[in-house]
Amino acid sequence: MNATITTFHAEPQLFFFCESGGAELLRLLDRAEVLHLLATHNYGVALALPALDDAHATATRLLNAHGVPVVAWLTLPADEGLAFNLQNYPRAAAAYQAFHAWARANNVHFAAVGFDMEPPLSDTLFVGWSGAREIARRIWLARDNALFPAARAAYLELMAAARRDGYEVHAYQIPLIADDRRVGTTLLQRALDIVDLPADIEVLMCLSETAPAWFGSALIAVYGPSADALAVGSSSSDDAIMSWDDLRRDLLLAAACTDIVYVATLEQCVAAGYLERIAGLDWNETVRVAPAPYLVMQAARTVILTGLFIARYGKTVLAWMGWLLALILWLRGRRTPAHPAPDNRQRTDQQRNQPKRQKR
Repeated sequence: MNATITTFHAEPQLFFFCESGGAELLRLLDRAEVLHLLATHNYGVALALPALDDAHATATRLLNAHGVPVVAWLTLPADEGLAFNLQNYPRAAAAYQAFHAWARANNVHFAAVGFDMEPPLSDTLFVGWSGAREIARRIWLARDNALFPAARAAYLELMAAARRDGYEVHAYQIPLIADDRRVGTTLLQRALDIVDLPADIEVLMCLSETAPAWFGSALIAVYGPSADALAVGSSSSDDAIMSWDDLRRDLLLAAACTDIVYVATLEQCVAAGYLERIAGLDWNETVRVAPAPYLVMQAARTVILTGLFIARYGKTVLAWMGWLLALILWLRGRRTPAHPAPDNRQRTDQQRNQPKRQKR
């Protein structure tokens, strides 16, 4: 049996991640139908900026000229890991300052800046028992993460600087950040080397690029109702292109939860002919979600939340349980009537003074 979810009646604000650069980026935007669809439907583009070059400046001017909202998707070069985290927080500030100076020098406009916050994890971290042991080790040592205070303060200042410069701040986060914040801990942040950024719009990344297609849908169904915005889709590599049915389902699911949806990626949607289909979507449609993946993801989230709750309140709960047990024992002692033990010495004297029976 499937669960039915009804979507919003209004079309959400869509932003398309765009990872291309150089001549490839200009060829993509040189297609008239692409710019026409983006401008007609007020779709935004989150333009990856690993390099601040003339091609990206030209592409931004072209989008600005057509009234397409542009988000500066700040990333690091591939050899530096692309995303930001606790370990490279000095590079985040440097990347933003370089971007802001470049944008002013080239007279290009960005509606927002987007910071991609991802843990510096290896591809095999979540694979097999070795991955499970590594995760357990990270959680065990999380409280000793000396980088966290300084990195968090630096990112807070960076967000404030971006707002002072007139940008809206978008943060691309893994869904687990919502659990850490819900319980009021920083355990997962310290364990995974990430920071809960105080962004204007937090985008939970519910992509299906490294998992079965249902994985992203389950993430959307479980984490979407409390999200500012959601990201759906998959990577732009040819072997990871989602089917239209899967992408359509995820778009409608995300639109049922929030009015801002990011789509990965513009290159993939154009290559597969999905951009026209997205423009023609009926957002009044209903979608059906298989219950099994949803229940699995919901159970996993419940386990995570329980573990975080125990980590935060475990000692306090145990202390109060100790006091409660002591109170129960004290009350029980007061209600039990006293039965004094017989005086053995007095009983022996009484037996000695009793007349002995004469033998017949």
